[in-house]
Amino acid sequence: MIKQIYSLIQYDESVKTMEAGADNIGLVPMQNGGVPAHRVPIERVHKIFDEAKRRGVTSVAIMLTNDPEEMLQIAEEVQPDILHVAGDGYAATPEFAKRLKEIAPNTELMQAVLVDNESAIDRAKKFAEYVDYILLDSGLAPDTGIGASGQTHDWDIDARIVQEVNVPVIEAGGMGPDNVAEAIAKIKPYGVDSLTKTSIKYEGGNMEKDIDKVRAFCEAADKAAAELGL
Repeated sequence: MIKQIYSLIQYDESVKTMEAGADNIGLVPMQNGGVPAHRVPIERVHKIFDEAKRRGVTSVAIMLTNDPEEMLQIAEEVQPDILHVAGDGYAATPEFAKRLKEIAPNTELMQAVLVDNESAIDRAKKFAEYVDYILLDSGLAPDTGIGASGQTHDWDIDARIVQEVNVPVIEAGGMGPDNVAEAIAKIKPYGVDSLTKTSIKYEGGNMEKDIDKVRAFCEAADKAAAELGL
């Protein structure tokens, strides 16, 4: 069971998050989208992703801009393991996927799918024709594209998507140590993602990871997956 932890900002907390059990770490490289306090300078992105590579942890660059050209520019500069398209005004297209592969041959593509009703099933199927991963998430939060609302959604729909698409699905949306085992049992995804419930939030949009909660989340996910033979 892949444990994906968003949204890292500092180098030290990134290292601690990896040590706590994260398989994937995600951050927002400096861009014209997302909460300003969450954007990570490119120099620090390189430092964090280099350390992730050294440890065998997957690096995810989160795209909250709605400008595909800016996304591709960042992908070319950063060369992440995964590029996550999460902006609420742009979704990846076959042409975008082709161009990404040309400028970042080793970067895989993840598309966020807003699960607001059963129409998400058909949208996920369409994306699955040309992306490498689907991430299922809850409603829109201010300045964060699809996701970061801290709310769960209809897991029955998610379970159907997992069964009907042919690419790995990562479950997001209100995931924390308290409910990740239940989500895994219900949905049986490829991976689980946590941001809000494993973060300490401060005024002005600043935040940091709660490492104890990250560790508890990862341990609970591993235990649930082992019990289910996933």
